[in-house]
Amino acid sequence: MTFHDKNATQVTNITLNVSDLKNMIKFYTQILGLTIKHETNHAVTFNVGAHGHTLTLNEIENGRRPSMRESGLFHMALLLPTRQDLGNFLYHAASTGVQVGGGDHLVSEALYFADPEGNGIEIYYDRPKAGWIWNDNKVKMDTLEVDANNLVEQRSENGWQGMPDDAKIGHLHLKAADIGQSRHYYLDELGLDHVSDLPQAVFMSTNHYHHHIAFNTWQSNMLRQNNSQSLGLTHIEIYKPNAQETQFIGPEGFEILVHSNTHLVADKD
Repeated sequence: MTFHDKNATQVTNITLNVSDLKNMIKFYTQILGLTIKHETNHAVTFNVGAHGHTLTLNEIENGRRPSMRESGLFHMALLLPTRQDLGNFLYHAASTGVQVGGGDHLVSEALYFADPEGNGIEIYYDRPKAGWIWNDNKVKMDTLEVDANNLVEQRSENGWQGMPDDAKIGHLHLKAADIGQSRHYYLDELGLDHVSDLPQAVFMSTNHYHHHIAFNTWQSNMLRQNNSQSLGLTHIEIYKPNAQETQFIGPEGFEILVHSNTHLVADKD
């Protein structure tokens, strides 16, 4: 069993509405090193690793910029295979002028920044699961300082060569409008396990992961409005084993597609 195999409910695609597709393609290819899976005049889909996960950007004209109080994306988190990969990325990002923050979460080490349109991104590496501390089916997490100097020292001679083939969407962290409604959907309907808490935040997973999806109300208390014509997170696709394909507007106001296509699962047998 792995954390993103066919038994694990996981996010397989994230779609953002953007205002400047050309500039965003430059960022995601040159800074993150994503490769293009397919492209049209007004949309692009990137591979996140080489095993099925994707990120899609849709360009919309005169897109509405949502209020900070609206639900939506807190950050999308891309998981790297090794700590050396994370060190390579940190050195690369700093060298290209990206403003990067960090957090040591005990289960992982993470770097945080935003794309040119303000969408939150996390790039992280998981520490070995044998060192994770569980108590009453809740995993211990924290936010401590990342030892950036030590991390950069782990980089390889060749440095960052683009997103590794074994990278994937590790998790998705959302801004919610209503904690109760989001809890009901992700825990009761989607069937995720509640594995950790912070004030006004819930972390959920399957396969005993630290989290596949999280949500918080630290900034938000309103539903996303006019989803198709608003910038930012507009659609996500979630793999759930044996699920019938369904699409609907989720509790945060954006589209959710639930499917059971094992070809889109990151960790193949």
